[in-house]
Amino acid sequence: MSNKLKAAACALSVLFLLGLATGCGVQTYPNQINAFDGASYDSLTLAHGALTSLRSQIAVNYPKYDAVFNEAAAAYNVALTGYSEYRITQANQADVAAETTDLTAAIINLETAFQTDMQVSPAYVLKLRKKAEGIRRFVKRRGVSVTDILDELEIAAAIARAVPAAAPYAAVAQMVISSTDDALSAEEASAGEPIDLTTIQAITPIQ
Repeated sequence: MSNKLKAAACALSVLFLLGLATGCGVQTYPNQINAFDGASYDSLTLAHGALTSLRSQIAVNYPKYDAVFNEAAAAYNVALTGYSEYRITQANQADVAAETTDLTAAIINLETAFQTDMQVSPAYVLKLRKKAEGIRRFVKRRGVSVTDILDELEIAAAIARAVPAAAPYAAVAQMVISSTDDALSAEEASAGEPIDLTTIQAITPIQ
């Protein structure tokens, strides 16, 4: 298990069933420029894993989500371009941070579209988000780094797990869970490896 996955498990296992883990830490890469570089790569790796998983399923089975998915893909591509430039110049850190925030917002918009169709109780979603925010503040005070994108993907998966298997949109819920699993697998595969931008290439919009 990667250090970042351990950190996520330590911070969020009560809510998101990542499993018990010890030794919470922050994942680093042998060729990272600094902590911001590593954290940005983490965020993009997670987003790439989730969005590529969702793209294959939405394109075939759920065209109603094409537009909101394409907005998330566009935000990802902007963040990737900015991050790629940062790795060369280190001159646009504030821009990359803002673009990653925009990417997180776009992923939340996509998740919200799913959650509306899954008919998950708004009260349950609010309760889960409030509890996650409390845990986020707790771990940040202790210096544990949990990316916002990881946090949002895990919240989405936890909400999806509340959908009964017989519900009309149970397949959408499973798609959300699978995309989060794929994102975590991509992040874990990067553990201990050098930063490699070829693993997080641009995402083609759904036509």
